[in-house]
Amino acid sequence: MRLVLISRRLKVVLAIVAILCCACVRSPAPRFYALSSIQEGQDLSSRRSPTKDAVIGIGPVKLADYLDQSQIVTRTSNNQVVKAEFDRWVGPFKDNFINVLADDISFLLSTERIYLFPWRQSVPIDYQVTVDVVRCDGRLGDAAWMETRWSIFKGPEKKLLKTMRSSISEPVTGADYSDLVAAQSRALAKLSQEIVAAIKQAGKN
Repeated sequence: MRLVLISRRLKVVLAIVAILCCACVRSPAPRFYALSSIQEGQDLSSRRSPTKDAVIGIGPVKLADYLDQSQIVTRTSNNQVVKAEFDRWVGPFKDNFINVLADDISFLLSTERIYLFPWRQSVPIDYQVTVDVVRCDGRLGDAAWMETRWSIFKGPEKKLLKTMRSSISEPVTGADYSDLVAAQSRALAKLSQEIVAAIKQAGKN
């Protein structure tokens, strides 16, 4: 009988220890990230372009389905995609992408007259930029890749000026997710530069 009581007490003690251990072992706190604009820390007023003060409409912007989530996506191979468990976008990735794209284009064209789709019909859009994001991911310690299809339309009649496909890669200088996001920001800046170059060329014609 005494052995039975000791056994029961031992089970109770072990159960309490297990509960305490589970309480002590906590999941790592999630880490949040955001793309950054190239205009941060730079003087917008010092830039000039043939399309200064042009009215630019950004959108629609479409993202591949696998990117429309809070978790940051990386690749371990060309065909294997991994979703980070604790490293996430601070808000909707699509909104972050569109806002940074708009900031970059605004900076490069020296115009604050940027409108995001959908805008009112009464807004006199000079150039409309549409973007389909096919890929936006990377490999830690390797590179970030961004593949897009984009088009530029001119005026209220929406005359198609150019349609392009951009494939951009940027080195990831470290093994941390912050390094990956920094590389993705640089890739988005390069995409913005390609789009702006096309708009400036149209402004000269």
